[in-house]
Amino acid sequence: MSTAPDDPETGRGMLRERLPVPEPPAELSARVQRTLAERGLVRQRQRRGSVWVSRAGLIAAGIALGILGRGAYPEARESLGAASSSAPAGQYVLLLYGAPPGDTGVVHAAREREYGRWASALDGGARWVGGNELHDVVAQLGGPPALQDTASERLAGYFVIAALSPERATEVARTCPHLKYGGRVVVMTIAS
Repeated sequence: MSTAPDDPETGRGMLRERLPVPEPPAELSARVQRTLAERGLVRQRQRRGSVWVSRAGLIAAGIALGILGRGAYPEARESLGAASSSAPAGQYVLLLYGAPPGDTGVVHAAREREYGRWASALDGGARWVGGNELHDVVAQLGGPPALQDTASERLAGYFVIAALSPERATEVARTCPHLKYGGRVVVMTIAS
């Protein structure tokens, strides 16, 4: 004689209702998705508007921190070398142009780490102040119509560095990993 899975006569399945249903932590799903995206296994879907708002906010925050943090740590200037006591370090922006071919997924993540290691290892009269990767243009306002946004002419990111001189800033730019991937680096002085 066979019995049903929730048969009251035999008691089979009667505890099922009383067993706790484990609920994973709310942040687990987001953490798993973020890890998979970082490893290039999936792409995160984000609302287009929120992506641009967050990127613009990060860029604005980086610029504000760079401006506000300019004389906040005078002892850091001393660590740049003996010449820093006679001449304060200027700030420069290294504009990275060009999108290296094949720069997606795992390759992109590895290059991000490489660029980060390069920036954090600057020494000899130069230090990393800030920077970020840039993506699509949201809008172009005023002026003549923009030129065609080709992969080789696209502004892909920037680094802000403090260096003792424009020459030192240029030396630092020559070591940027972006160049070895076919990109172009433009060095500009930040007005003080």
